[in-house]
Amino acid sequence: MVLKVLHISTEYPPHRVVGSLAFQVRDLVTRLSSRYEIHLVHPAGFEGSYMDGGVHVYAVRDMWFSDVVAYMHFLLVEVSSRIPYMVPRDIGLIHSHDWIASVIAKVLSQRLKIPYIASVYSTETMRSGGIRNLLNLAIMDWERYAFSSALYVIAHNRPVYDSLRRDYGIEALEIKSIEDVEKIYDNVQ
Repeated sequence: MVLKVLHISTEYPPHRVVGSLAFQVRDLVTRLSSRYEIHLVHPAGFEGSYMDGGVHVYAVRDMWFSDVVAYMHFLLVEVSSRIPYMVPRDIGLIHSHDWIASVIAKVLSQRLKIPYIASVYSTETMRSGGIRNLLNLAIMDWERYAFSSALYVIAHNRPVYDSLRRDYGIEALEIKSIEDVEKIYDNVQ
């Protein structure tokens, strides 16, 4: 039986590109779709579904807020309320990409009673340059909340791996290839 994996990302080309995350996620899921049934949800300027190669893609309504924490809550509601109508009921794993998606994955994981994996490409301490203010501290708390209960936390580079360990006390797996992700998936089955 093929493992069905739901990916959650705040970016996915061409409909929501903020930085390189969109392209990293697309590369990962399209490569994984040769071995697994991949479903992906992301915010966009429309609601609907489409295929991207072998990836089943679902877009939820996007609305930007000046407060990124408010935006995270908005996306949580959008995805949570629509996911039962979009993806198959027999999803076996959720794979999130960065902190906002990981908060959503944690909630869905609890509701669906399936594990989730968090892919981390940067941390708030890295993005802020170590500057501490109330917003940075709030984001760090949300990152810690979401990453700490993931079945696996995947660091996509050495600086992220080091930051997760040093700043969050989280033991991550540093991946170097698609085969590393496939091994993680195979351990979940």
